[in-house]
Parts: sequence; structure tokens; C-alpha cells
Amino acid sequence: MHSPEKRLLSNTVFLYIMKISGYIFPFLTFPYLTRVLGPDKFGVVAFSNAVMVYFQILVDYGFILSATNICSIYRDDKKKLAHITFGVIQAKMILIIIGAVVLFFCSFFVPVFQDKKTFLWFSYIGILLSIFLPDFLFRGIERMSVITYRILISKLVYTVLVFLLIRNDNDYIKVPVAIIGGNIIAVVLTWHEIIRKMHISSVRVSIKETVQYLRDSSMFFLSRIAVSMYQSLNTVVLGFNFSSGYIAQYGVANTLITSGRALLTPISDSIYPYMVVQKNYKLVKKIFYIFEPIIVLICIALFVFSKPLIVLLCGDQYIDSVPIFRAMLPLVVITLPIYLFGYPVLGALGKINVANISVIISSVFHIIGLLLLFFMGYLELVSVALLTIGTELILLTIRICYCKRIF
Repeated sequence: MHSPEKRLLSNTVFLYIMKISGYIFPFLTFPYLTRVLGPDKFGVVAFSNAVMVYFQILVDYGFILSATNICSIYRDDKKKLAHITFGVIQAKMILIIIGAVVLFFCSFFVPVFQDKKTFLWFSYIGILLSIFLPDFLFRGIERMSVITYRILISKLVYTVLVFLLIRNDNDYIKVPVAIIGGNIIAVVLTWHEIIRKMHISSVRVSIKETVQYLRDSSMFFLSRIAVSMYQSLNTVVLGFNFSSGYIAQYGVANTLITSGRALLTPISDSIYPYMVVQKNYKLVKKIFYIFEPIIVLICIALFVFSKPLIVLLCGDQYIDSVPIFRAMLPLVVITLPIYLFGYPVLGALGKINVANISVIISSVFHIIGLLLLFFMGYLELVSVALLTIGTELILLTIRICYCKRIF
């Protein structure tokens, strides 16, 4: 059996393979879509994707954290793992129905949603399929190779479908169709692994037990909703006030920054179940002191070369996204400490609720900030980006205050 440290290293490597693949395939499709669809249609895609984040959070309901934690504890008990897996899936089926009702009313009665309702419903099918991708199971038992292989193949399918189906701006509706194709392949591969190789079979889970899973994950759900308040909410709020072409400029900058931050999530994701058991705070400090200076240097280079980078990737139609991109770069700098001192360290310290509450406090600040910008007439792309930086600095400060004992 591998030592916990070797298993951690293996999981981190697979997570990075997964994240790097998340760059390689979008590197092919993102520049293609921005050029073929143009700012107007790409703005629709960016706005709709931001809306779908909320429905994805509703369906995920924080299980990627709560269920991962439980699976980590019962990693050697297949009956318990089966109960957790099917209990969570059953809970998600309830949530997907609630989400569908909300989407129905929004798509017919909210003006900004009405002309995008077909795109939104196709996107919702992709979320429906995600119910049957129990990543929390593989994260909990620290078998990230399964998720990595599945995502590599599903992204490849999505990429191929994008180039086959989307030839002009009228084909923008086929973007979620490509996502659906990739998700179907992912579901098939995932359940082949669960049933044939892990020998986890279906079990009956009562409604009472399902409701308990929802209760156990409620704080994690509130935390995830709070996080989205200063991520996807920005695009949604701007979408209610500006044209799709205007939103496309923010969408390009936000996509690039989000992709950069995503490169740091494998460290947090892989170390979380490890820290729950091992509580190795020295490793956390070592990771921070090694990687943070490198991140700062990379961000300085990106600031200097942001204009040619965006023109190269997206085309000169998106030149207005350069100042937004530059304004958002500090978010990348503070991402690593936010992730490390969040669930990995606070979870190991027995202060999971602090990690959740810190996000909720920050989101309240962000919402108040957005309201002030709106009523004062300063709701612009750069001002929203600067507000987001302030929000995440508050989040980081709260977490550092509770993690001082490990320094």
C-alpha cells in the first residue's frame, strides 16, 4: 500500500494533468469560439454560462466537500461508500427538479432570459448529466486517476464536436450540445469504473437518509453560493445592465483569470483529504513558500504582455478586455493562500465552519459593494473587477487570522 505522502503526490499529479488538459482543449476551442461567434453571440454564451453556475451549485450542493470528507473516512467500507454515493445522487435528483422549476419561470418571465431560453435549457441538460458523475467518491478515496482519464476523454469529445458543429455565429446554440456529448461519455466511463472495477453496487437509501445528506452539506452549499456571489454574479449583474458585446469583453478577461486560478486548485483538492487525516501543517507552509513567489513573477509577466496575449488568443475584437484582465491579475496572486488556508488547513484544525462563514461574510460585502456601485453610477467592468479583489482580500484575512497557529 502506498504511503499517504506518495498517494498525495500521485493525486496531485493527476489533478494537474486534469487541469492542464483544461488548458490544452480550451486553448483550441476558446480562440475559435471568440472569433467564429463574435462578441454578440460569445456574450450570450458567457452570460448563460454564468447563470448556469448557480444551477450547478444548487445541484452540487457542497457535496464535493461534505461527501468527499465522509468518503475519506469510510474509504475501506464499500457498503458505506455505496450508501453515500447513491444517497448523494438521490439528493441531487431532488435538487435538479427544483432547479428546473426555477429555470422554467426565469426563461419565460425574466426579459433578459427569454431570448436565451433555448440555450439555457440545453445547458441545463449538461448539469442533469453531471448528477451521475460522483467525483466526491474518487476524491475521498484518493483515486484521482479515474477522474483525470474520464475528463481527458470527455474534453476531447467536446473539442471535436465544437469544430464539427460550430461553423458560424448562428451555431452558438450547439455549444451546450457539445458539452452534453462530452458528459455522456464521462458518465459511461465513470460507472464502468464504479460497477466493474470498484464493485460498488446500487443500494436503497431512504428519503429520511437523503434529507440528512442534504442537511449535512447545507453549510458547504451556503459557502459555494457565497463564492459565486463574487465570481459568476458579476457577469450576471453586468448582463442585466449592458449589451452582450460589452459582456463579452468581461467574459474574455474573466475566463482567462479563472483558468489561471484553476491551475492552483489541484493543490487544494488533493491536499484536503490528506490533511483531514495527517494534519501536516509543515507541508502546507512549504507549498506556500515555494509556489507563491513563482506565481507573483508569472503575474507580472502577464501584466506586461497582456495586450498581445489577448489579441493572439481571442482576436483584436476583444482589445477592450485588456484593462479588465490587468485589474483582475491580483486575484491570481492571492488564490494559493486562499485555497490552502481554506478547507485543507481549517478542516484539519476542526474549523470547517470558519471556512464556510468566511466566504459568506465576503459575499455579503461583495453584494453591498455591487449595490453601491449600481446606485452611485459606477457599475463598470473595471470597478467590478476591483471590488472582487477587495472581497477576496477580506476572505483571505479572515482565514489567516484563524490559521496563525501553524506559522
